[in-house]
Amino acid sequence: MQLALADGRVVGCKLGYERKKGHYYSWLGGVHLDFRGHGIASELMRRQHEWCRTQKYHTIRTQTYNQWRSMLSLNIHVGFDIIGVTQGKRGLAIVLEKKL
Repeated sequence: MQLALADGRVVGCKLGYERKKGHYYSWLGGVHLDFRGHGIASELMRRQHEWCRTQKYHTIRTQTYNQWRSMLSLNIHVGFDIIGVTQGKRGLAIVLEKKL
């Protein structure tokens, strides 16, 4: 788990878990509305990926929805590839994967 703090309060987080040996699933992340646009999500993702490398993971997978364009764009910008779609609770979820 990665956390971003401002004045002792959590303003962002990034959570995940081992999907299978060598594969990590980046499950949940977010940044408080008042703190968006300052690179916090990018930094949390960078830290998560660095931690994954030190733990010997070689692949990270995540999902997002088209409606969350900033997250989709960030994932693509840092090297994730779109590998498919799956039915999610809010419609079709875009499945992304990155080799570390």
